[in-house]
Amino acid sequence: MKLEEVDFLATADNLEMTRVAKTGFIQNQKKDYKAELEPLPLGLPGQQVYYQVKTRLPFQPRWGDQLAFLTGDRKIKISLRVIHPEIEKVKKYRKSRLQDVLEKLAGDEHQMLLVLAEEAGVRGLRQEQLEQFCRLSPVELQKLASDLEREGLLYILEFSPLLVLTHRSFVFLNQKLLSYVEAYHTKRPAELGVPIKKLKDRFGLPSPVLLFSLNWLSREKKIFFDQELVSLAGFETRLSSEEDQVRQAIEKLFREARYSPASVEELARKFRIHPSRLHTLIDLLLQKKKIFQSREGFLLHADWLESLKKQLADLKRQGKKEITVGEFKKMTGLSRKYAIPLLEFLDELGLTRRTGPKREIL
Repeated sequence: MKLEEVDFLATADNLEMTRVAKTGFIQNQKKDYKAELEPLPLGLPGQQVYYQVKTRLPFQPRWGDQLAFLTGDRKIKISLRVIHPEIEKVKKYRKSRLQDVLEKLAGDEHQMLLVLAEEAGVRGLRQEQLEQFCRLSPVELQKLASDLEREGLLYILEFSPLLVLTHRSFVFLNQKLLSYVEAYHTKRPAELGVPIKKLKDRFGLPSPVLLFSLNWLSREKKIFFDQELVSLAGFETRLSSEEDQVRQAIEKLFREARYSPASVEELARKFRIHPSRLHTLIDLLLQKKKIFQSREGFLLHADWLESLKKQLADLKRQGKKEITVGEFKKMTGLSRKYAIPLLEFLDELGLTRRTGPKREIL
């Protein structure tokens, strides 16, 4: 069996012997593997001692593994418990931080999971990382995470596979997101908000983590966000006087045009404005619910949507349960070219439901 170099951290049960470096053997399945034990310069006499263990083994030790170390003269046997399988990942810490991390890792399974989640930070801790660190099963890991969630110490964002985020990281992330969005508004006051993709790229966050934080901030009324943009609650896009006039003219056009949509290209030509800026003005009207847009891009002024809702409600009160395309064309004065996409929009809004060639009025 192939031997691999391993360099891990462990604790020992023989406290009186553990502050001296030793050479000897790791015993596993009646085989001896040369090993070196070097105590870390942490703590005080009588306190927990941590060993850096260098050896070559046919397996990668994981947190919680029990290993037997035999001194070179084979007179002393020390029981080791692995607390971190890769020492390089903790060498970056300052001495005080390292002491704190190792004390937690030397504790029970709950402490182990919590400290790993803390070290994972705002990106969250995934089941794959846990399985590489310890030998607990997915069911055991989920149980531990549920216990810690009930204590308010972490959040479970996904169960299968597991993804967790500590409460401390969650609070920190919320503060960072709010600060970033505020700074973005200051630098780009004419924009509606920060693209969600920019937030994800800026912070390197998995989608479940970012959405969990944004949803919480939205429920707390600290931000507004849709599928594409994030803005602080109460933020108003700053428009020049000319742009504001165009915005008002666009809204007036949609109100007067009733159900006849105009393309962005047509509007850009009419108002002599760059399409990208026009999109911002339209998005602003959508955000303020002055107009509504279907999945296919059909735009409708809020006044006419309310009018359609009232007309359908009146028909339903009169005992009419369905409406045909022809009846809808007559009601709205639209050609089939515009009546069909408008009916599909009403289906999206849950006002009607297609049943064959007719629409059921809901």
